[in-house]
Order: sequence, then structure tokens, then C-alpha cells
Amino acid sequence: MKEIPVEKIIRSRRRTIALEVTPDATLVVRAPLKSSAAYIEEIIRRKSSWIQKKFDEINLRPFFPNHEYTEGELFFFLGRSYPLVIVENGRRAIERSDRLYVSSDVRPDIRNHLKRWYREEAKKEIQARCMWFSMKTGHIPATINITDAKHRWGSCTHRGGVNFSWRLIQAPPEIVDYVVVHELVHIGQPDHSKKFWTKVGKIMPDYQQRRNWLRENGHLLNI
Repeated sequence: MKEIPVEKIIRSRRRTIALEVTPDATLVVRAPLKSSAAYIEEIIRRKSSWIQKKFDEINLRPFFPNHEYTEGELFFFLGRSYPLVIVENGRRAIERSDRLYVSSDVRPDIRNHLKRWYREEAKKEIQARCMWFSMKTGHIPATINITDAKHRWGSCTHRGGVNFSWRLIQAPPEIVDYVVVHELVHIGQPDHSKKFWTKVGKIMPDYQQRRNWLRENGHLLNI
């Protein structure tokens, strides 16, 4: 059997082992604190066919080139594409209307400025959506943080806080809402049991389609 490389093992107070194949075709293992290396290897061996299938699916996806930050290049915000326009001495570093306007003053460090802008916009948008869906789920998060996570769209802490990757703000609104609901439900139901998915389904009956969209297109949400 071909050896499957593990990118990272993350230990926490969780009860079960979870395997995650990331959008860039790496394997992340989430395991209980006391899980032995031998047990983790055994779980990977049992799931090797599933893992290889996921690797193959990712490798068959169309390649999405890295941004070059040139005029007319498309950037996504809440599922809509915006052509990049460089303006001389813009009033703001970055401004969104029908296009994504970037001041020539920040062009030498444009990627970091865009990343900062996305993060600020994600904070405003996702916080508002968390408050709205808190009423529907019955769970108010202790904290809401926007992170730089590359492989997790959202997470929930054992203290009832929720985290979201700023990259998520590029996805359509219904996809953002799915991740928000997913994490809010985790506050009361920390696992991915049938009970968890039943709760998600009551709020969002089509969650599976939204989940599939994120699996198939998440690799495109990158700057």
C-alpha cells in the first residue's frame, strides 16, 4: 500500500479521530489528546481508499492560477466577481463598487492590502450573519474571530467561541450562511453526529448542497 503522508496532527479534547483532506491535497488528522501514533496510523490505513479518492478528485479539478494583480483580473466578494482597477492616488487604499478599485499608492504591497481589506470586510459581514443566525440556532457565540486559516472555513472553541477564515467572504452568501450555522450549532453539539446534522437541517434543509459547493469550489477562494 502506498504510504499516505500526513501534513499535520492536531490534538484536542475531542472524542474521535477525524481525517480532513484539504483543498491543496494534504491530509490533516484531528485526534483526541491520548490517541497513540499506532492507532492514528491504523485509522489512516482503514480509510486509505477514501483518502486516495479525495486526492484524485482534487487533482482532477481545473488549476486556478495565482493572482498577478493586474488590471481587469477578477476578485470575488460574496460570490460576485469584481475586475481589479488601479487608480492614481485613490481616496482609499481599496474601495468596492462595480469594480474593485485599488490605489496605486499601495500597489507595491497590493496582496497584503487586499488580504487586510478582505479580513475587515469579513469581520463586519460574518459578525452580522452570526447575530442573525444566533436567533435561529439559539446559540450566541462567546467570541467571533476572523482568522487566516487556509484549510478550515470555520471552527468552534470549547468555550463557545467561533472562528472563521477571512477567505470565506469570497463565497456566495448562502455558503457563508452554511458555515455560520454549522459553527453555531457546534456550540451546543460539538461532534458531527446524526443529532448535529439534524439540527443543521432544521435551520438549513439544503445544507448538503451548500456543503458540496464548498468542497468542490473552496480551492478557488484564494488571493
